[in-house]
Amino acid sequence: MKIKKPFKLIFGISVCFVMITIAAFNVYGNEELGLQGNTRHRLAVFMDRKALDSRFNGVILVAKDGKTLFEKGYGFANKEEYLPNQLDTQFRIASLTKSFTAISILQLESQGKLKTSDPISKYINHYPDGNKITIHHLLTHSSGLADHFKLTDTTKPITLKSFIDLMKKQALTFSPGTNYKYSNTGYMMLAYIIEKVSGISYEHYFQKHIFQPAGMTHTFFRKADAKLFAVGYRNMKKVAEADDESQLAGAGDLISTAGDLLKYNNALHNFELLSPVAVKKMETGYIDTSKWGVFKYGYGWKIANNFISFGKPMIEHNGSLPGFKSEIVDFVKDRVTVIILSNNSSTWNSGALARELASLCLGTKFWFYQNYF
Repeated sequence: MKIKKPFKLIFGISVCFVMITIAAFNVYGNEELGLQGNTRHRLAVFMDRKALDSRFNGVILVAKDGKTLFEKGYGFANKEEYLPNQLDTQFRIASLTKSFTAISILQLESQGKLKTSDPISKYINHYPDGNKITIHHLLTHSSGLADHFKLTDTTKPITLKSFIDLMKKQALTFSPGTNYKYSNTGYMMLAYIIEKVSGISYEHYFQKHIFQPAGMTHTFFRKADAKLFAVGYRNMKKVAEADDESQLAGAGDLISTAGDLLKYNNALHNFELLSPVAVKKMETGYIDTSKWGVFKYGYGWKIANNFISFGKPMIEHNGSLPGFKSEIVDFVKDRVTVIILSNNSSTWNSGALARELASLCLGTKFWFYQNYF
């Protein structure tokens, strides 16, 4: 049978596209392929080059089996006073706070004080549709709650009680469990539930049940308490901090160091904060975070085990506030951890940088297309 010319043309174009794509991926793979020496040296050379090219400003920490392999500060903690970023510089970690809130909820569940399947009406009286929204929905950003940032003056302090009263007046944006929409509001509600169930403030709860067991002595809730706090910049121009810290209670209000975050990650994966069963529950993906299905969301973590994570189980979360970016990537079975804290926010991808650094430890190739996830 004779093959028609249009089919030949389409087939030929398709083959060419595939060949060009493969060639591009081979040409634009990770830069570290030409690096020499041991892993520590390659990390240092790669990151020094990266910092120079992209003007990275912050602290990088890479660990293997819970022990620091590479750690270095870049740029300025305070450009105006010529103070460099150092290993004990304190940064806003923004949404990395959410995993602390999720751990607290799972700890309370292990004590029999709540269940993630409970409706929030069990803990918040007279909440409209409270019987439809579960703690699980709050943890996985699938509650349908409205965004409180659009409903209040975020430059002013707010108590959790006032926050709950505000949210009681709002209609759901979608039926709980039917959609994913990232929600600081949901994690603030979890902070309120932690207080209701534990009988103490969520700050006191974090301090007693997470910071102290993990040995975190340089982690704070308020800028006023952080003595080595980094100034926030965008493209190295100072950013004015407008939003009050209370507007992100339990969702993005923590300040910490790279060293403290490694202690935190070690305590979690050494089962000092949660049982193995609870850690597995936390690090299970329940809902797609995008239409591509590259990441699923667990409890306070994004989860991947596909091409974006080099075919390995990985948890990841980023944080972003005016002037700050943060990232933790952990390849849980390989025990490779990358922590990025930056006080220079812009359009750069913290997740891609963390995974590229991890690829050096994993002995795998970081492909160019992975920069876009």
